[in-house]
Amino acid sequence: MDAIFTAVDLTAVATFVSGAGVLIIGIALAYKGITLAKRAVSKA
Repeated sequence: MDAIFTAVDLTAVATFVSGAGVLIIGIALAYKGITLAKRAVSKA
């Protein structure tokens, strides 16, 4: 069991997970921003 944990570098996994999280949040915020911009344009 220890061999599995030492073989998988946890820092690389943590970096990947945090990077993916930032990317997903960024896409979600951009999508909301586009929706709000469309709503503002249609009201104007």
